[in-house]
Amino acid sequence: MTNLQQEEYLETLITKLKTILLSKRNDYAFETDALSNFKVVGNICGIKPEIACLTLIATKVARLSSLLSENKLPNNESIDDSILDLINYGILLSMINSESK
Repeated sequence: MTNLQQEEYLETLITKLKTILLSKRNDYAFETDALSNFKVVGNICGIKPEIACLTLIATKVARLSSLLSENKLPNNESIDDSILDLINYGILLSMINSESK
């Protein structure tokens, strides 16, 4: 990939990530707090919201590792979708961490 292709890819990716993150926020979080689902899970499990988010990151990494190392074709969520989710979970973890400071 050339530098220009990388920049174009990144711009497209950022737009896609933002669209997914904001649309899923409406499904997973309370209206007034986009990070509420991690806080609720943390309270239920007795862990910090950061760890609740990190658990989801670990699950995505494990899924991707299984699919990529065994060259499996997923039946439902594509590898690309899992990668997008992983990136967005990283962004959410950064938000949670920033909020807790």
